[in-house]
Amino acid sequence: MEKWGKVDKGFELCYYNLSYRRKFIRTLWLIPWVLLAPILVYIWMDSLIISIALAVVLVVIEIIQATYNYRKWKA
Repeated sequence: MEKWGKVDKGFELCYYNLSYRRKFIRTLWLIPWVLLAPILVYIWMDSLIISIALAVVLVVIEIIQATYNYRKWKA
């Protein structure tokens, strides 16, 4: 781990220490969890409205985050 630079290789637990490329990759790894969370909420709470709202919010956030990190990486 580099003290002041961004980490682009190896393991880094803290999201903010990652380069934009690694942030983008970590964002892509979150896609299964984004899809699973509304399903689990529906199973546990039996509320279709909350599940749909959660799914929409998580997908929008995921798309914005992935787009931002990709553009910063490629810039």
